[in-house]
Amino acid sequence: MSKEDQETANALTAPTALTPSEFATVEAISGRIIPTTDTPGALEAGSAYYIDQALAGAYASHLGTYKTGIAELDSHCVGLVGKRFIELSEQHKDEILEALEAGQIEAVSDGPKLFDLLLRHVMEGFFCEPEYGGNRDLIGWKLVGFPGQRYGYDDPYINRTVDLDPTTFDGPPRKVD
Repeated sequence: MSKEDQETANALTAPTALTPSEFATVEAISGRIIPTTDTPGALEAGSAYYIDQALAGAYASHLGTYKTGIAELDSHCVGLVGKRFIELSEQHKDEILEALEAGQIEAVSDGPKLFDLLLRHVMEGFFCEPEYGGNRDLIGWKLVGFPGQRYGYDDPYINRTVDLDPTTFDGPPRKVD
């Protein structure tokens, strides 16, 4: 790998808006919102990377909500079972997220609003244009059969299912090893 490719890879994996600990929590949450099953989930699609990049830019107004919410969520988990959210079992993480969504965690101010924000951002990261940091290898698009941004379709694709491999506007995404 060239030095330029390594710098690009490091830039794509190092959080910019969140601390490494906060990023790990967002990544764990995203992995439970769209878990890996027989198909790739939010972890493989890089939803947490999308969120971090968005919080460093267009979604900077949500950064405080994330930082406060993650700290409150971890504090709740430590008080409840002596472990941070990322240290919990998958089943326990799911239970915590269900309680957060239902507003049953008093330690998290406006838990349902935080959950809705996380859910929306994880989904955006799963289905976004890859240039925004998520949807790695077009995982989200492949899952739903979306062929990507194109300038138009030939007659054989009008009013029919499009059976083209997904691609971005600028062509297939460049892989970084």
